[in-house]
Order: sequence, then structure tokens, then C-alpha cells
Amino acid sequence: MKGKSSKLGHIIRNIVVVIILLSATGLFVYIFVSAFKPIDEVMTRARFLPLNPTFDNFYRILFINTPSRNFLRFISNSLFISLFTALVTVIISALAGYGFSRHKYVGKNTVMKLLLFVYVFPTIILLVPMFRIFSDIGIIDNYVSLIIIYAALTAPFCTWILISFFDSVPPSIEEAAKIDGASSWVIFTRVLLPLTTPGIITVIAFSFITAWGESTFAGIFIRTSMKNTVTLGLVDFTADQYIEWGQLLAGSVFVIVPVLLLFLPVSGNFVKGFLSGAVKE
Repeated sequence: MKGKSSKLGHIIRNIVVVIILLSATGLFVYIFVSAFKPIDEVMTRARFLPLNPTFDNFYRILFINTPSRNFLRFISNSLFISLFTALVTVIISALAGYGFSRHKYVGKNTVMKLLLFVYVFPTIILLVPMFRIFSDIGIIDNYVSLIIIYAALTAPFCTWILISFFDSVPPSIEEAAKIDGASSWVIFTRVLLPLTTPGIITVIAFSFITAWGESTFAGIFIRTSMKNTVTLGLVDFTADQYIEWGQLLAGSVFVIVPVLLLFLPVSGNFVKGFLSGAVKE
């Protein structure tokens, strides 16, 4: 009886997992499929798969522009912001992660936990003080403001991720490099960073994805339409009276696909970095 009940429980768990996966991925699949539908099929919802597949929605969103709407420009804006956010985040989190991993001091564990505690608070509470500060120094409607914000939001978690990767490198490797006459900076850049490459790639992916998909701060700090990010660009296809569903679905594909391509290969490293502090003293 116990064997049968455990087998039944295993089946039920599998069914629940499948239902959750279908619920989570179903919307993305629908968006991707519908992006290839002509507008009449999108509006009538005739069937799930397109009867007459077309690339017209992608052509229109990429190559039919207006003075305030240029989706290719919006993609390049988001790429610029996301890449620089990733660069700044890697520099900050690598240096901080190395410091936490290799140096001991009073209150170290408390400070490490506070890195993740900052995510308890909603980021929207930072909006007013950041707007005041950035207004005073004159970087409103400037990508620098977004890069600073996104790096500040991603660096704590990325530091936590890299701590676990630096911890996995035996100190004996550093000691051997010191014996050979290598300086601390050479050891860090030419020995430790190459050995923590999976963690670095994970940090790049996480910070890039965060900057790529964020819209709240971008909508507040960016004022010029041609400086819009790709997520803000999608808003231009909605209006009170009419929504351009074809272009909106095609644009959503451009937002979703890079996230999936970056996240799926490194998803396991997120779990490793997040749980590392829970399994060590």
C-alpha cells in the first residue's frame, strides 16, 4: 500500500508541475504564435495557430517609423543601457564578492545578509529621492541615470552570487600565485576571475535582463521619445481608442526572446548563488 500511495503522490506532483509549467509558458507561447498572425486573425481569435502566417507585423514594427516611433532605435537604446549596466554591475559585484569571500571581519555575515534584505522593500520607494538627486546633478533624460539605478538594483544579488563562486576557488591557488610573485591585482584578474567565469556570465545575464525589461524607472527618467527603451516603445502601440495588436505582439517577441536566451543557460547558477549562504556557516 505504501508503494502504491507513494507512486500516486509522485504522479500527482508531476501533474501539478506540468500544470504550473503550462500556465507559466502558455502566455509566452501564445504571444509568439500570435505575432505571426495577420490582424484579422488576431482580432477574431479564430484558432491558436495562424491560418496564414505572415512576417508583416515584424516588418511594420521595424521599418515603418514615425518622428516619435523608431523601434530599431529603441532596441539599440536598450542594448546600450543593458550592456553598460552589466559592465558596471560585474565590476562592483566582482570586487565586493571577492572582498566578502576572502576577508574576515566583525559583522561580515550580517552585512552579507543585508545585501539581500534590501530586496524586501519595493523599489518604487526609491523613485522620489532618486529623482530629486538626479535632477540636482542634471542627469534626468540621460541614460546615465538608468544605468546607476539598474546597477544599484542588481549589484547586491550579483555580489551574493559571486561570493559562492569565489568561495569555491581553493585559497591554495592564490598562495601559489603569490609565491610566483603575482600581485593581488594580477591574482584577482588573471587567476580568480577566469576560474569564476560561470558566475561572471550569470551576473552579466541577470543585470542585462533586469535592465532590458524594466520600464517603471525608464518611464519616469526618460523624457525624449527617441530615447525610449524597448519596453517604453511598446507603449506607443496602445491608445485609448485603438491598440495596434500586430505590432504590439511582434514587439513583445523582441522583448521576451533575449530574456529567454540569456536566462535559460544560466538559471542553475541563480539557485546556487541564492542558496549558498543557507548551506554554510
